[in-house]
Amino acid sequence: MYFVTMCLSLLTFILVSAYFLKSDAFSLHHPLTFYTAFHGLTFVIRPFLAYFYDYSMLYYAYGFHPTIDDKITVILASNLGYISFAFFCLRSGSLKLQFKQDEFAEEEKRRLASSFIWVLAICGPFAVYSAVHLYSYGFENMVLDRGTGISINTTGNGYLTDGQLMLIPLCAIFAWVNRFRLYSLIPLIIYIALLGGTGQRGPFVAAMATTGLLFLYEKQLRFPGIRLILLLIPIVVLFRVVGDDRGASIKAYLTLDSREISAVAAERQDKGLRPLESMDYANMEFFEYLVYAIPQRTKTYGYFLDNLQIFTEPIPRKFWTGKPIGEPIKLFDLLDYGYPIGMTRSLPGEGWYAFGWAGVVIWCGLFGHVLGLFYRKFVEGSQSTMVVATYMVFVTSLIVGFRDGVLLTIIRQTAFFLLPIAVWYALAKTLQIPSAGEMRRRAVLKMRRTFVTNGAEAAQSAQPLLPGTAASTVPQTAQVVFVPPAVRRRREALRRMKLEQGPT
Repeated sequence: MYFVTMCLSLLTFILVSAYFLKSDAFSLHHPLTFYTAFHGLTFVIRPFLAYFYDYSMLYYAYGFHPTIDDKITVILASNLGYISFAFFCLRSGSLKLQFKQDEFAEEEKRRLASSFIWVLAICGPFAVYSAVHLYSYGFENMVLDRGTGISINTTGNGYLTDGQLMLIPLCAIFAWVNRFRLYSLIPLIIYIALLGGTGQRGPFVAAMATTGLLFLYEKQLRFPGIRLILLLIPIVVLFRVVGDDRGASIKAYLTLDSREISAVAAERQDKGLRPLESMDYANMEFFEYLVYAIPQRTKTYGYFLDNLQIFTEPIPRKFWTGKPIGEPIKLFDLLDYGYPIGMTRSLPGEGWYAFGWAGVVIWCGLFGHVLGLFYRKFVEGSQSTMVVATYMVFVTSLIVGFRDGVLLTIIRQTAFFLLPIAVWYALAKTLQIPSAGEMRRRAVLKMRRTFVTNGAEAAQSAQPLLPGTAASTVPQTAQVVFVPPAVRRRREALRRMKLEQGPT
């Protein structure tokens, strides 16, 4: 029965994704593209691998064993979430991507490129320090709270840890405003190496995705060609290498320590993990744990109360000694039924955590609707340089947002992702750099003035005076009102007809 359910899940995924691919809305810039990729890997392809390779590592680590009914529920609920997300996302954002690039947009970007150097000077030092600190010391300030299973920052500052996220827009936009010349990609390569050494993969994937989307937008492409797709192969390999040893091999090769390289290789062989069995891809098992516990053992749901953490999270623990660990209001504790350390809920999993089947539809549908509206506003809007940068940076942050599923992750990341763009916008206003829309309006006004002046002169010269009429008696409005050529021709034809008929 479980295998049949997986096959039905695969069929559902093919039908929904095929409908999306055939629609005008399909492009790599659409939010549904990112969720389709996430759902396809996590809840469609990976269950088959888990079935044939008999994944068991996480079940023993978390101390639970789901029943067949629990596993079937996860497959069905994840597909319900995918259908809900796709339906509402296409309902609010079903329109073709139009590239509104013209000479005014290019001129705006050219002027803003010079001011972006100041953004690098303002945001760059702190972001680089954060990345180097994370590379050197890792998460040594993070302590696991045994009572809640949540890692908390006890001695350091979370803003220092997350400051390196600003390098994602800084590297991507720097390459974009410099037209992706080879030298403009050097900061991105350095950032990928630093983040790879820390074991984090989400940020550098987001950086490459942002750069890729900006490149496609620059070339006015809705999806890449074969050669660009082939470039994904080394990225996938790097993603796998970093995940296997949490960046230890990257660090070893960067330091050229042969003994360290050998030790890391031996450790990787001893792990013996099956393909895609690590926790980085294990949203299926995480979801199974949620179904295993909620509401069968908890007897209740979370009712979306965990989202209240967005109000307590910004306050550093150093300034609030009694700050709640994790959610400020908890109706149950998942640690009472296992040991789910490092678990991420995913978008449908968060819906189940909040309100079961109805929660999956509400949470996934809400995200799909809001992101579809965001996409519509982008397509129908001005697509100025700031708007394009904001959209591309935000939509790639969803890569981690879909995996975590909670609103807090998206808000926390977005704050650092968009801070350099906010600084850029403030600098542009201070330096009085006109936007593309403003330059278009100026050009239209100038064109209208030219037409009025030329039209008035043409009207005055083309309009003959009746016999006995002095030039000084011609109404002054005729000298300032522009008469279209078609109207002048009709008036001239009527005048000739009157002259031929003679006085009546």
